[in-house]
This record gives sequence, C-alpha cells and structure tokens, in this order.
Amino acid sequence: MLMRGLADIEAWERVPLEQRLKAANVYEALAAAAEASGDKPAIHWLADGSAEGPVVTYSYADFLAAIRRSANLFHSLGLAAGDVVSLLLPIGPETFFCLFGAEIAFVANPINPFLATEHIIAILRQAGTKVLIGCDAALQPGIWEKVEAARAALPEIKAVIRIGGTGRSVKPPVIDYAAAVAEQPGDRLLMPHTRDPKAVAALFHTGGTTGLPKLARHTHQGAVTQGHTNSVIADPAADAVMLNGLPPFHVGGTMCGGMAPLTSGQTVVLLSPLGMRNPAVVRDYWRIAERFKATALGAVPTSWAALLTVPVAGADLSHVRFGLTGGSSLPAEIGQAVERKLGFRIIEGYGMTELHGYVTMTPPGAPSRFGSAGVRAPYHEVLIVKLKADGTIERTCPTGEIGVVLWRGPQVFGGYLDPKHDRDALVEGWLNSGDLGRLDEDGYLWLTGRAKDLIIRGGHNIDPQMIEDVLYQHPEVETAAAVGRPDRYAGEIPVAFVQLKPGGSITAEALQAFVREHIPERAAAPAEIFLTQSMPVTAVGKIFKPQLRYLAAETAFSRDLAPLAAEGLAIAVTVGPHDRHGTQALIRIRSAVPDRPAVEGRPAVESRIADLLAGYPLRHEIAWE
Repeated sequence: MLMRGLADIEAWERVPLEQRLKAANVYEALAAAAEASGDKPAIHWLADGSAEGPVVTYSYADFLAAIRRSANLFHSLGLAAGDVVSLLLPIGPETFFCLFGAEIAFVANPINPFLATEHIIAILRQAGTKVLIGCDAALQPGIWEKVEAARAALPEIKAVIRIGGTGRSVKPPVIDYAAAVAEQPGDRLLMPHTRDPKAVAALFHTGGTTGLPKLARHTHQGAVTQGHTNSVIADPAADAVMLNGLPPFHVGGTMCGGMAPLTSGQTVVLLSPLGMRNPAVVRDYWRIAERFKATALGAVPTSWAALLTVPVAGADLSHVRFGLTGGSSLPAEIGQAVERKLGFRIIEGYGMTELHGYVTMTPPGAPSRFGSAGVRAPYHEVLIVKLKADGTIERTCPTGEIGVVLWRGPQVFGGYLDPKHDRDALVEGWLNSGDLGRLDEDGYLWLTGRAKDLIIRGGHNIDPQMIEDVLYQHPEVETAAAVGRPDRYAGEIPVAFVQLKPGGSITAEALQAFVREHIPERAAAPAEIFLTQSMPVTAVGKIFKPQLRYLAAETAFSRDLAPLAAEGLAIAVTVGPHDRHGTQALIRIRSAVPDRPAVEGRPAVESRIADLLAGYPLRHEIAWE
C-alpha cells in the first residue's frame, strides 16, 4: 500500500498492531524475514567505498546464521540474560551480526568510537558492560587504543573481542572474533532468546558530544514496531535496496538503515567503515547507486548538500525511487535541487533516539512539502502543547500554532538507564521531544527548531530556521546555521555561520545584505555572518550548534577584551559546557601586566575584565597562567 497521507495511515491502523507484526521480539522478527528470503542478499559490504571496489555479499540465510553464531559466542563467555555487550565499531557486517546477536538474549550497547576515551569509559561503566567488542586498526585506526584503555580502567569486563586484523594473533584475554564464531553453530541458538516485548534490547547513548551522554533503553517492542512502521510508510516492497552510510551507534544507521529493511526482506548496502565520512563514498556515490540498482538513498541534509556538488556523470539512477533524510530539517532549496538535478524526490523523516528511529515521514504517494517532517507513523500520537514553567502541560495548541512536540505510542523508549533523567523527558505519559513544531490541517508536522535553540532577542523569540531558510536561497550557500550570540543589551542576538559551495566567492557582508533584504522579520536579521571552511558536525553529519554558539560567544568576548590585549596582555577566551552553569567562558591570561608584579596587577586586571564584560548573561572565570 503506497501511503498518500494521514487518511491512509488511519486506514492502516484499523487492523491492530498486534496483528500486523510478525514477531514480538527482535530475534523472531529477523528470523521471519530470513526464513522468507533465504538466498536473497541481505547485506552487500563495499569495504573500500569505491564504485569498483570488491563486494562481499551475505544472503539472508548467511545473515541469520551469523547473528546466531554471535549470540552463541556471547553465551559461551558466561553471559546471562540482561548482561550488556558494548560495541566500539565502525560500519560493517560484523557490527550488525554482533549488535543483533547481543539483542537476541542479552543487551547491545553501540558506542560512538569518535568520543573521547574518558567518555567511552564512563558509558561502559554506566552500562555495566560485561563484553567489549572493538576493531583492529585495519578497519578503522584509533579504536583499538581506546579498547585497551577501557580494558585497563574496567577490570570487571569479562571479555574483549577484536574484529578484523586477519592473520595477526591475539593474546588472551583478547578473543579473535572470526576464529571464535567459527566454532559456534549457526543453525540454532544455544540459549533461550528474549521473548518479553517490554524487555531491554539495547542501550543507545544520546545527549550530544560533550558531557556524559544519557543511555536510552530500547525495547524489543519498540525495535520491532519501528521496523514495521518505517518500512510500511516509506517503501514496503521486498525488492528495495538501500544505501546505508550512517554510523551504527546511531538510530539512523542501526534502526532506519538496518532494523527496518532487514526485517522487511530488503537489501542493505554498507558503504565502508566510515560511510559518508569516506571521501571515496561521496565521490562515487552516484555510480555506487547505479552498481547496486539502489531504490533508496539515505543521507542527512548536510550530506545531501555535499552530494549535489558531485557530478552525476551519466550514472543510471533510474532505479532510485526516493532519497531519505532526517536528523535536521531539510532546506527547501536542497530538496528542490535534488528533484531538479537528479530526477527523484526526497522523503523527509523525523525521529530521535528515544523513539527508536523515524516517527514521521513524508508519504511517498503525496506531493513534496519541503520543510515538513511528514505525517505521523502508524499507531502513534503526536501532540503540540504549551508547557508551564514547571514542565507540565498548560494547554494543547490548535492547528498552526507552534508549541512543544510530544509523542505517545509503542516506539517510545523504555526510559533512561538512570531514572533521574526521565523527569524532564516524560510529561504526563507523553515523551517530551524538546522540539518545537506545529501541525497543519493535513496532519503534517513542521519543525521550527529545538526549544533550547530559540534565539531570544530582548524578549523577541526568533526561530533560527527562519534565518537558515533565507540563507539557503542564495545559490552560493552550501550549508548554514543560525545561533544566538550573547549580548549585554538584548540577552542574545542572532548570528549565522555559512559554508559556501565549491567556487563560491560571496563575502560575508554581501551575504548579510542579502539576508536583510529577504528576511521576513527585521529582528531576525543576523548581526554578523561568519564564513567557515567546514561546519562542526556530530558523528552522523548533523550540524553541531552548541559548538557554533561557543565560537560566537568567544568572538564577542575576545573583541570586548581587545583593549587589554593591546596593552600587552596575552588573553585567550574559551567557551564551553559547564556542569553547573550550562555554558561558561574561561578567560586565560598568559602574561602579567607589563612592568608590574603579577600579584599586584591581578586585581586591577580582573576588575577591568569585569567592567568590559558587564551585562553579559554568560558567566566567566579567569585563570592566570
């Protein structure tokens, strides 16, 4: 059934979800798809990411046997139900074998290998990890060193498994994955699989790249439901082939690009260990799509902007039915450019870790509505509300009014591992997404930013997306992000960071004039535009706005402290997260006041700094070096 809108979603819901689902847990869902698909390719592994590179193919029968062997290996190490297997791995077939193998009878915990070692250790400790899996440098450099550091810091870890490094021996207690799974049967499980739909299947970390991430508990019910709703609303056809270059520690790579297609009998092409971070993948993307006759191409908006600059060079894209995107709102100009240049449409989706993946999507049978996240997934409820100061619901917003987006349904996660985080996440039985948005008369969700991303200029609420939409209208802009910069008079003012397309030459001043001419609200015109060679992004390619806010604040403070620098003081300003204050500026003074003792000069200098920064809402601390 090709979904065309909310009416089709409601028609689908007339059959209860329990009758739609093939299984109540991850193992049964994967096994049902494998048994129905047999020798059909489940995974193509394009190891080097080039269009002509060698490919390893795993049939559905191979895939099911591999996850059984992985589960049996974990069982042989003495794991019990509920024990945690943590994965510090890049994209690759073994990653999915181990992740789903852990979810069969235990709990999987995929971790971002780009995190700092101390953060990784903290996640492992919080999760109560019993088995840690890492990879050899041949697959991705830098990971195994973090595994070794974690093993030294956490002696309670029972076993460490290495993937890759064929031909190189390992020393106990490290276990070579290839040799160990070869000894395990693939035709059966040696332990009972988890049957409770409410049981925890995985722990996914969330909360950004600074500070200790929170661990969200994914359930078997949520994972299986996500596989059903995502495939039904996007493309239920069994002949679908999806290119997946998203990391496996994120729901985009694991759930939307893994669980959904692999429980629907579809084929997934894994694009090298680094995925869309691999320059060869981006360079050859259209020829890769041609080679595998891909029907669905998944990428975050920043990647779509980059792909538009890659020549198609005659690649046959006739098999492509649509592109998928999520992670942040897709600028209308990018969506229109994809349709105009590439001949297929973009289906925009919205979801989050706490929802197991997508929970809205643009119906493939409906016209494009660029900027909208689409309609809700089947069997879910969305509510737009105004919240009171204490976080409870004040009222429900009517159609068209912007408010906080709340969710309820079987894809809502099982809460955080640390229940103290649930207080802010759950509101009167609803999941508080933290996003701002509105619903139109057809049930389409339009996101307008994060509640915490609003720029409040002298009491005037400014949606950063309004600024970004105007910037994307300029033909030389590749990516853009608007944030608030602290201001002593208005509290904060809008500024924007822009990365130009290759060959772009417009100046920041000219771009600022362009925005002033086209912005619908005068107060939203950015006070300054910064041109940058590259945007700070998260591991899944989403623009990391906190870093841009820090950079904007550093610029403001550094300019105001310039008189001291002119007098001979070496001053460096660093803005970053703070456990108590949220954000704080650290002002390092690297030399004493000339011709005066350091002790005598410090009070005077600190007094002048206080005067120069008076009125700023951002706290600061002074460090003498």
